[in-house]
This record gives sequence, C-alpha cells and structure tokens, in this order.
Amino acid sequence: MSWPASPAWLLELQDAFGQMLRTPLSRSTGTLSAETGGYPPALLAQTKLGREQSSAERLAVYNRQYWFRLFTLLQVAFPLTAALVGFWRFNQLASYFLVARPPRSWDLERVGDGFADFLSQTLPDAEFEVQPPRRNLPRAALVEAARIDAAYRDVFGAPPVTPFTPALDDAARLLHGTLRLSPAVALLTESWPLCELRRLVVGPQPVEGSTGLGARLETPRSWLLGRDGLKLGLLPLDPREAQLLRLLTQNSVGTALARLEANCTEAELLHLPEQVQTWLARSVRLGIWASLEVGS
Repeated sequence: MSWPASPAWLLELQDAFGQMLRTPLSRSTGTLSAETGGYPPALLAQTKLGREQSSAERLAVYNRQYWFRLFTLLQVAFPLTAALVGFWRFNQLASYFLVARPPRSWDLERVGDGFADFLSQTLPDAEFEVQPPRRNLPRAALVEAARIDAAYRDVFGAPPVTPFTPALDDAARLLHGTLRLSPAVALLTESWPLCELRRLVVGPQPVEGSTGLGARLETPRSWLLGRDGLKLGLLPLDPREAQLLRLLTQNSVGTALARLEANCTEAELLHLPEQVQTWLARSVRLGIWASLEVGS
C-alpha cells in the first residue's frame, strides 16, 4: 500500500511554513526577536489576522517557539559547552549550526548530531570571545568540551550491547583481530579539567551562567566513560592504558601491542607485560568491547 501524493497547494504551504520556522531570530537588540520581514509573502497572505495581531505577529509565535525549543534541546545535550560560553553565546553558535544543518529527523534527540564536529570545522580563531563577562576562551577548549558533551550524549543513547568476552578458541585469532569498542562506552581525553567541571554543571546544584575554564593541565588526562543501566560513570585511565585502548580500536591486537612497546621507555618496558595483562583483563571485565573482527 502506498501513501497518496499530497496536493501541490499543501506541499507549497508546508514549504513556506518551514521557511518561516527556520528564519533565524535577530540578536540586534540584545534579545532574541523574530525577523518577520523575511517571512514568505504567500504565507503571510494565507494567515488570518488576529484580534490584536497581524499575520506576521501570529506567525512569529511559531517562529520563536521553534528556535527556543531547539536551543533548549542543545543546551541540555551540551551542558558543559553552554556553561563555558554562557547561554547567550551558546545560542548564537547553535543558531549557526541549525541554519547550516537544519533538523531532518522526526526524533528531536538527533538535533545535536554533528554539533561538536561543526564547531571544530567552523570556529576560526585561536580564542573565542565570551560575553558576558568579556573574556577569551581557547578554541581548543571549546571544541574539547563539545566533544566530551557529545560523548556523554552518544553513550547514554547507545542501544543495549552484549559485551565481547574472549573464549578459549579466540586465543589463536586474537593477535590478528581488531577489537571494536562498544557504543555504550567512550574514551575521553582532556587538556583542561573539563570532566570535573561537567560534574558541577549537571550536579544536584548546577552552576548557572558562564563558568570558568580553569588552568590547563600539565599533561592531558584520560577517562573511560561507561554506562550501567541509566547511570553514566567515569573511570580514570593511566596514560599508557588509554594509549593501548585507542591503539586496539585502530589496529590488530598484535600491532597495537607492538606500537605501544615502541612508545615506551626502557623503564616502562620492565613492567609493561604485566600492566598490559591487567589492562586487557579490566577492559574485558568492564565490557568495553563489542566484538573481535578478523579479516579474511
């Protein structure tokens, strides 16, 4: 059974209404207001006047609701990013993103898909100005925060996965196989204390408004983000452990181990075999692997 084609007049009306909804809100007055001058004239002509509102004013209600709803969804999905730049500046970034990549899915949870990549590709400066207060935020920190928010979002929304547990007959092919990370976990690396800041932002008493970044860490810090039911948790990773896990997602187990050894100092090599065994056992115990893939 096929759905009958919609009449041409309805398609034209839907297209005009969609154009009106997607008209960006103006920020020129310091508040978000509808730019009714950009509404399709044909749509204005078909909109009934209200008792105290013009056609444009009636349509502006829907225009504002559309944007406020999307801004709220992105603020909830990217709380750390929003806290760093403040809601006013965050909504500006969100507007740029939504104009470039309008929502295409019926699922509102998909609105934020690609937001972190969009910021990484489009933010032009080494520092990003945040107002108010007037201060500069390193571009790299903003992109890193967005990627951490995106990881939390992806892990929370991932489908149930049966973790891969090596069996005895996997031993022969393990060195030649590549382990695939479960979608219910993520490997995070931060150059600023962003994960701790995110805990404050989404904690029992969340911080409102723009939040200070804090000093850059002397060395990057790695975490394993995992999900247990509806609860998300962070596990700190040794730098070499994090390196091993990342190598395992990109190479066969044998190649990953060889590359890890090549990066270690002589002092580290003395204890590496024991540590690798411990790290691999823990990764299996935590259920971070979805499968083992071996090429033909």
